Amino acid sequence: MVRFNKNKKEEKNRFILFWKQEVPAVLYSARKQLLYAFVIFVVAGIIGAVSAAYDETFVRLILGDMYVNMTLENIKNGNPTNVYSSSGEMDMFFQITLNNIMVSFRVFIFGVFASLGTGLYLFYNALMVGTFMMFFYNENQLSQGLPVIMLHGTIELTSIVIAAAAGFVMGNSLLFPGTYSRVASFKMGSINGLKIVVGLVPFFIMAGFIESFITRYASCIGVSK
Repeated sequence: MVRFNKNKKEEKNRFILFWKQEVPAVLYSARKQLLYAFVIFVVAGIIGAVSAAYDETFVRLILGDMYVNMTLENIKNGNPTNVYSSSGEMDMFFQITLNNIMVSFRVFIFGVFASLGTGLYLFYNALMVGTFMMFFYNENQLSQGLPVIMLHGTIELTSIVIAAAAGFVMGNSLLFPGTYSRVASFKMGSINGLKIVVGLVPFFIMAGFIESFITRYASCIGVSK
């Protein structure tokens, strides 16, 4: 019984230390990769916005005809962000949360391709964000739609940038092993990157909750105004 309680206490302490020390420490050590990810996101977002501003077909190319047509119909009906109330709260919560977690792991895992995969995946996602923002701006809906979307989007987008930094940590460990062997460097980079991604899971759960249970009502309030 004493041994069991001791193991249980050690596991509890290990869990606390992971969130209190390990995740912050590995994030700090990855500050350069965080900067690279942020710059890529901003540049790609600007490219998406500028392209959508000067080429009407670019929006449909990036967002897809179905989504654009649905959003235009919602705008016509006076609720541009109605997509967030198109399904049940719980179904939407599990679907969105799982999707966001999978996106973060995907952008991380793509780092195995010498960081290039992570960079391209992050670039495309940021391109979509910039295109989406300009689409709403062109339809004179940005002032109404942006506050609603960013209720959860602030957490989601920040987390994706951080997940990309995790991918760069792993990818750079292959490219720049330093004094370690490439295998040893990759192993350390993979573990550190994985710690960052696992540390993001609670934030994706939080974002999924906000998007599923709060954003839908924020859009309704926007319509009533």
